[in-house]
Amino acid sequence: MEAPKTLRRPANWQDFESLCKKLWGEIWDCPEIQKNGRLGQEQSGVDVFGIPFGEDAYYGIQCKGKNEYNDNQFTTKEIDKELEKAKEFEPKLKKYYLATTAQNDSKIQAYVRTKNIDHINKGLFEVHLFCWETIVDLIDENKLTYEYYVKSQGFKLNKSVELTFQDNSTVLTIRPKFQKRNIDYKQKILPADYLMASPIFKFHKQQEALGRIIVQSQHGDRINHSYSMFDIRVHNTGDEPIENYKVFLQFEGDIIDLSDTNIISGALSIYAKRTPTTYLWSDSMTGKIIPKNSILVGDDSLASEDIYLKPEPKESEIKIKWKLISKDLKEEGELKLIVIPVIEIKYEEVLVEDPLKVKLVAGEIEDYIVDKKEDKE
Repeated sequence: MEAPKTLRRPANWQDFESLCKKLWGEIWDCPEIQKNGRLGQEQSGVDVFGIPFGEDAYYGIQCKGKNEYNDNQFTTKEIDKELEKAKEFEPKLKKYYLATTAQNDSKIQAYVRTKNIDHINKGLFEVHLFCWETIVDLIDENKLTYEYYVKSQGFKLNKSVELTFQDNSTVLTIRPKFQKRNIDYKQKILPADYLMASPIFKFHKQQEALGRIIVQSQHGDRINHSYSMFDIRVHNTGDEPIENYKVFLQFEGDIIDLSDTNIISGALSIYAKRTPTTYLWSDSMTGKIIPKNSILVGDDSLASEDIYLKPEPKESEIKIKWKLISKDLKEEGELKLIVIPVIEIKYEEVLVEDPLKVKLVAGEIEDYIVDKKEDKE
């Protein structure tokens, strides 16, 4: 992640308070960090407070917005006033931060350092000053705050990337098809003649019960609809090219297989050789995207080749963790597949003479495979 050299100051003091809460919440590893009170209430010089991870006392922050277009600065009188108010905060503070959008000023910094030593000698809270240049450095060092602030302020990063599915979302619902064949043993009512007793006739009657006639082909291709197809898009969301990049994929969840096709080839099928850009390994449930063009310019996108995934026939979530590495950018993230299988129940009717054999036998869940010539999906 390459940060802009400067960041705009927040538009108002409320946004600056929110930024400070987000930033120091991440620095302190403190999800319980809060803003102090509400507008109009006495705040004892503290706008944001929390207990940093591993500490046993509160830290407080006073947020002071200043105009970025002039030399409006903290004054020593302002600092003294805020320090006196902070002494009234309950319970007592361990550290007190003065955060401001004003520029660094050596005289004010020296004044705060002196106050800090004076407080330590008196057993009071420490005092620290964070001007805007220092706050920008902290934003750049803390990823969650950086992404939050850059997005909220509408910045465009010099180098940034996003991965999505083909619909530009990071969550995709797939509905793979499976089938379950149940055998219904019914008692034979009328005596069967020779034709009805023949194996060929029984086969066709069973297929009629399924609603179709299956003609098995020894050489034709078949399609397995238990595999769901999708692709992954790499978007350059920055304004500089991403060079010499690769994307590594890790699939996690209830997955049976990964493949580059859902076609079961017949014996006579011939396919032209090609150089792939997307590689999949079902044994390790990993993949890799290596584009033919190693440069992705700003606002451009690249689509992977089709990825076919066969999940377990049950509702579940599958995570696809990705990591992009390039000449001068490394990013990682996660995509999610929501699996909602469609299981088609088919019945085969078998006539039996013995009434004790009348029953319904539930079959196992199987892949939904059809002849390619008859496929209507």
